Amino acid sequence: MASLRAAVEGWRAEVAATRTTAATTTAEPEPTSTHPAQQTEPDSADFEQLLTLAVGIAYAEITCHRDHWDFLVAQSSSGQHFRLPGAVAEKDDGLITADVSGRTLIAVVDALWKSQQSATSDPGTRHLAAIIYKPIGQALDVVASDATTTASGTTRPDVTRVVIDDRPTAATG
Repeated sequence: MASLRAAVEGWRAEVAATRTTAATTTAEPEPTSTHPAQQTEPDSADFEQLLTLAVGIAYAEITCHRDHWDFLVAQSSSGQHFRLPGAVAEKDDGLITADVSGRTLIAVVDALWKSQQSATSDPGTRHLAAIIYKPIGQALDVVASDATTTASGTTRPDVTRVVIDDRPTAATG
């Protein structure tokens, strides 16, 4: 089991190194906007880390408004790793829940990153990509922190959950 884990970690490092090399040879120019939202975007190292984490995900559950889902699919569907999920459930309030593979998650992270960084994307597209990218990154960061916790004997959650919804939660009383 230890040798298998070491092999997987080696592959992850190779993927990260390959993506870093590819990113530096095909980097797009930075947007010229000085808007505060543009200044708070994650750097390339964070992006590479998210890709590395996404590689290790079997599947994730994404919950968002159907319009956000449409944007997410439109941005990432041309990616090499995108696969349309088989299970997409819509609720009456317009929220959908989709089960996506880790491979699709890689395509989503990659496409949203490129949309944020592209000087040719309109400001609305860049900001929408950033808003959707952020909770995906947060969910993957939870997976990373759980990996260290799991090594100490605790149980990892069954599924990575991404919720793209900035509405305030209802007060419970």
